[in-house]
Amino acid sequence: MKIRIDDTTYEGTGAEILERLRLAAFDPTEFPDTESYLWQLRSNFIRMTDRDCVLPEHGLEEQAQVLFGELAKIGALEVLEDG
Repeated sequence: MKIRIDDTTYEGTGAEILERLRLAAFDPTEFPDTESYLWQLRSNFIRMTDRDCVLPEHGLEEQAQVLFGELAKIGALEVLEDG
């Protein structure tokens, strides 16, 4: 997967990109793992957009890809390559 946020392009799996974003933006003790960060982003997305963001029940990779897709729909990032 390849996404762009502002002028920065991130490459890797959805989970890898999410982990890089978590480590770059937060004290790791605030969100001790990538999954907790993903669910916080989902909560913020719903609160800020008043749109639902239904994620698969299992599979961090699939959850990350769905979340990035929803963020792309509102223009928060650009998915350059999905795969």
